[in-house]
Formats: sequence, structure tokens, C-alpha cells
Amino acid sequence: MLATLNHQAFALLAAPPGLHGAGLWAATFLAQWPILAVPAALVLMWVFGLHQERRGAVAAALTGFLALAIAGVLSGLIVTPRPFMDGPATNFLNHPADSSFPSDHCTLLFGLAFAFLARAPARYPRLWIVFLGLALAVGWSRVFLGAHYPLDIVGAALVAALAAGCIASRPGKAVTLALTRFGERICPSFLLRHPGHSTEDHQIAARSER
Repeated sequence: MLATLNHQAFALLAAPPGLHGAGLWAATFLAQWPILAVPAALVLMWVFGLHQERRGAVAAALTGFLALAIAGVLSGLIVTPRPFMDGPATNFLNHPADSSFPSDHCTLLFGLAFAFLARAPARYPRLWIVFLGLALAVGWSRVFLGAHYPLDIVGAALVAALAAGCIASRPGKAVTLALTRFGERICPSFLLRHPGHSTEDHQIAARSER
């Protein structure tokens, strides 16, 4: 039943075989490039953020790594052909013929969305919505272009939620705090202090460690 629904949903979302021009370009852009927002956001939060933003960046990075590790294990255990491997779908992305479940791109983007939801940066409380939107857009585009089934995207969201829950747990918070403190000790001071931020930084750090 689930497999049937998965294939039916794919049939509704898949691109027509003759897709070309602006439609193909836009879908390909969505499928490949938004993933770069992940390192960009984490680096910017670390360099320009206060302690809480830096801690949020570390938590998000840990969530992403854990989610991808879980996804890698699942991909090896649950070998699932991609749409272009077991049907008439066109491989618009020229994707390798490897296991489809879950989507790595969406796993990482959902991971950051859920990490920022669990620990919202003080100055960017709605950042999780941005990454959730990116994850959904990338998921749609990769289904549309024949690289994934809808269930691969759902699986990515579930894996990301599991990883975010682990990092948001008490042990996960302890690891996050330790890594943040270590990073702040070894980073050049100009990356961690900005005019007018010193007092606020210490106050936020004290509150966040309670």
C-alpha cells in the first residue's frame, strides 16, 4: 500500500519527459544550490553572532552530521532504486544510480530547520522557517526531476527530526556547550567580539548555560 501511494504521488509530481528551458533550469537550481545555504548560515552565525548564536550554529552542525550519518546507515540497509532506475522517469539531474532513501540534501536542510526550531537564535527566531522552506523546495525539485520518490523526502524529515531530538537532549546540549566553549577559546578574538556586544554576550551566555 505504501509503495503504491509513493509511486502514485511521484506520478503526480514528476516533470514531463520533454521538460526544458527556464522550467528545467529553475528546478535544477532548486535541486542543487540551496544546500550551500547550510555552511553559509553556520559560518555567518559563528563569526557575527553572540554566544547564543554560536551555540546554535554548533547544535545545527551536530544535528546535520548526525542526521547524515543516520541517513547513510539507512541508505545501506534499505536499498531503494531511484525513479529513473525502475520506471519511465527521466533522470534530469544525471544522478548516479545509487540508493534513493532518504534524500541527503533534504536530510541536511530539514536537520538545520529542526535544530533552529529546537534552539532558536535570539536575533533570528524564525530562521528555522527559512530552512524548512528550503527543504520543502529542494525536496519537491528532486522529486520533480526524477531523482527521488516522495517517501525519500518524508524519510529525510523523520531522520532529521530524530537527530535534532538527540542534539536537543541533555547529553546533546552538554556536547554542544563544550564544543562552543572550545571553539570560542581557539578562535581569534576579533571573530567573537563586536563593538557594543560584550556585555550582552556575557549575559546571553550565562542564561543559556542554565
